[in-house]
Amino acid sequence: MTYEEALEYALHMEWKVKPCNSGEICWCRVIEPLHTLVDDDENEIYIATAGSISAIHAEYIVSLHNKSLKEYDG
Repeated sequence: MTYEEALEYALHMEWKVKPCNSGEICWCRVIEPLHTLVDDDENEIYIATAGSISAIHAEYIVSLHNKSLKEYDG
């Protein structure tokens, strides 16, 4: 699938939060699909990359996203 198709597909998957390469002490977090998602060009898909979102906001966004999937699937 193309990069754009992979991004769209990621909207329908659960997400997870993980520390950046600096580890737990860093202020930021990475948001990515729960299961690794790669496009046709072997680009791994991320929702938010390192340095782009704080830990507390990443946890909140992922919580809302995953909850909305469960409510939608009902």
